[in-house]
Amino acid sequence: MGTGSKSSHASYAVGPTASEAPEQPVAEAPEQPMSGEEIQAKADLLVAMNLMEEIAGPSFADSDTEVLDGPVERYKLFVGQVEDAQAAIEKMKEAGVSEEEIEAHTKALKAQTVAFLSSLDENDLRAIATDRGFEHPGLVGLSGKGQHPLVHALDPAYPDDIPSKEKIQAAAQNRYQQLLAGETVGGMTLAEYHDAAGLEPVASGGSWSATPEEAKAAAGAIVQAINTYHHDAKYTAGPKQGEALQSMLAAEHKLATADCPELGEQMDKGKAHAKLIVDQALNAHSLQPLDVRPAVEEAVASGALTEVEAKHLTSREVVTLMRSTTPVAEAQSLKDLAVARQAQLADLDAAYAAHSALAPGGAELLKLPSAGEPGAPQAIAAWAQNAGELQGMQKGSMGWYLRSQQSLADEPFAPHPGVDATKYAHPGNLTNDFTEWAKGQKLSDLRAVAGEMGMDNNAKATRAQVQQYIAASFNPKYDQQAINEKVAAAAAKKEAAKAAAAAAPVNTGGNLASDEAVQALASKLPSGAAGPSTPAAPTPAAAKPAATEPASAAPKPAQPKKAPKPGSFNANIQALMAKVQHAKATSQDVPARVDSKEVAGWTFGPGTTASALGGTYAKTIHDAPDGSQWLFKADHNHGGALGHTEAAASHVLSMGGVPAVPVYAHKQANGTAGSIQPMLQGAKPFTSSPSQWSQSQVDAIVQSHVGSWFVGEHDGHQDNWLETSSGGLVQIDRGQAWKHFGADQLSIDYAPSGGGGFTPVHQKLYQAALGGGLAKGVKLNPAAAHPVIKKFESMPDAQLRSVLHSTAHEGAKAGVAWVPQMRSRAAKALKIPQSKVSHEQIANAFLDHAVERKSNLRQNFTDFFVKQLKLPSGASLKHGGS
Repeated sequence: MGTGSKSSHASYAVGPTASEAPEQPVAEAPEQPMSGEEIQAKADLLVAMNLMEEIAGPSFADSDTEVLDGPVERYKLFVGQVEDAQAAIEKMKEAGVSEEEIEAHTKALKAQTVAFLSSLDENDLRAIATDRGFEHPGLVGLSGKGQHPLVHALDPAYPDDIPSKEKIQAAAQNRYQQLLAGETVGGMTLAEYHDAAGLEPVASGGSWSATPEEAKAAAGAIVQAINTYHHDAKYTAGPKQGEALQSMLAAEHKLATADCPELGEQMDKGKAHAKLIVDQALNAHSLQPLDVRPAVEEAVASGALTEVEAKHLTSREVVTLMRSTTPVAEAQSLKDLAVARQAQLADLDAAYAAHSALAPGGAELLKLPSAGEPGAPQAIAAWAQNAGELQGMQKGSMGWYLRSQQSLADEPFAPHPGVDATKYAHPGNLTNDFTEWAKGQKLSDLRAVAGEMGMDNNAKATRAQVQQYIAASFNPKYDQQAINEKVAAAAAKKEAAKAAAAAAPVNTGGNLASDEAVQALASKLPSGAAGPSTPAAPTPAAAKPAATEPASAAPKPAQPKKAPKPGSFNANIQALMAKVQHAKATSQDVPARVDSKEVAGWTFGPGTTASALGGTYAKTIHDAPDGSQWLFKADHNHGGALGHTEAAASHVLSMGGVPAVPVYAHKQANGTAGSIQPMLQGAKPFTSSPSQWSQSQVDAIVQSHVGSWFVGEHDGHQDNWLETSSGGLVQIDRGQAWKHFGADQLSIDYAPSGGGGFTPVHQKLYQAALGGGLAKGVKLNPAAAHPVIKKFESMPDAQLRSVLHSTAHEGAKAGVAWVPQMRSRAAKALKIPQSKVSHEQIANAFLDHAVERKSNLRQNFTDFFVKQLKLPSGASLKHGGS
């Protein structure tokens, strides 16, 4: 199979040009020119190899071409190019090409076929193998280690009848025969394999042959064992109940593993009924660790259970794992859970040891070092953060530990003291101990600890604010972000008061300068120098006597006003005024963020369709309890995962100081999930002409771009930008946040939503700046990005993970757009096949990548401004942005 006509190949030149020909040593004869046949063969090979690379690329796999219909058709196209490449190599042989060159081309071809097949996941390989007539492809590659056998079995660079390929097919056939004989392969029974492979189920199967009479006797034994278990569970306790449980499980196992072809479908129905009545019996009574101990000890002795599984599963979980009727997938998940809990206890032990060394508890005081000692701020910050993590580990372990076999030990908490409820790191007690310790510390030293933990403006925080900020790591009563905002508001108020100087003190209502502060800055300019955007305030009447100037004196002619010289004190003050006014306008027009729990408790009125607003998702407008209008966006395709996404994006952006309309995940009374947000009143479209943008607007776009990259959002086209009623600027509709996460690029050319009307506004800005299309005096200033980068950097990793937790886990379950990228990252990090990656591992990969992007934010934008926009001043971002 090829690409069709080869006539176009004739124009491909593959030989060196005259200017490229190397000089020949005098002692050697000149190389013979290539024949026409050799040139054509090499051209054919070049085209085939290039097309193979294109077909193997991710962009081809994601395309909507009519010729591509899943991995099978893609594989067929690839095989066609391999055949063309092999034919070209044969022609090169006929044309007299050296054996060394032929061998090099053959190796390159084989490397490309292996790379393509290795990039496919297990399900794609099996689908291709089935189409190719390979029998039972689901029975090879079960170990998950090394290269999947189907990669070689399907490799078109090798003939189909070679022994190595036949050996793979033989292995699959032999394993199927094992299943037919009643054995398990890869933890699967014959029925489970048939179910996984989509094959017709077998009528009967088991590990021992039973006559119809024996099968009926086994079924009767189950009924008798269940009756005994009911009696002993109700009237006895301890060993006798445990023995009854053990007998019931053994009777169930015997029937479940019986093979009686004579009974056919009746046998399957009997097994299903037996499982059902055993389920009912187990659910009718509590299962205590002592009750299951006999069965667990026997299972461990026989090798049916590992020590890890016996110790780290609850009574009910370990019984489920011991039952032979438990589906393979469920049993495997329990085995994985036991391993995870073992690691959980190891982490808990380490965290508790580190914590108790400094916080022994009881009547003892904290043994923290003096905050002024060298290295103490880092040690104290690490202790506080570890205390919060320890609380989570203790809560996650206590519940299952007391229901496991470990609770039966004479000293059940000796190996893991942190699981003991009396050793719980109680937030209130810990806060009291910390407050008592902090009384003996200097405020400046405590501020250093808070700064180490990411506190903004820590040098301006009060003692109470600093102590609460540190305690917030282990006491949910306090919120670090809220404390940061209070400190910033107080600091801004003081700065505004200083700037206002003679102005009467007023309540500025936030962290922005008041009108009086702006006027105080204006007073530093010459009359009229504030520019058209700052109306001149009326001058109050002079307090001097009228006689000081003759009434008849003619008024002096108005003097022409000069614009301040760029870079001068007056020009800098004017720019500062404009920036303050722009920030103030944006802040006062964008609704303040409220607690999501409060919004969740509101009742919104019936909605009216908002189709005029456009966009991808259905929208309705509702009245909030206070009468304000709110927009609801339904998420019909992902069960509300996109609502969590947009809510998290707006939250993260606001934490970084990027203006964002607050969005909240919301579920309507009818069960429809999505997001809800307040409407911006009086807003209008932002002008699309870069030549009309002010310096404040350009700076705002740069800052918004930092936020967009941080949350992986690339849909900020013109329609998603609004100018607020007071002249502020805000980007809306962050619903595509993280859509391309892991595959996106920080580039002036990257626009996954398309060009034209969908070109992001920040791209229009950069293109205009490069082309001289901005207004006179307006420039692209990389330093504008610094405040936002700094705020994002100060966000603790744990806080970022917490904010994005629902986005990560709900998105992983719903299979949103970023899942394939994160699945690939997780598989690579864990060194497992992509098909084995769990939802939790995908979510963790997402959270890891978010933290990684935060860590690289400063370097990324330094490189972006310096290398792509050719602005040397961008290098200052690497050292603080000034």
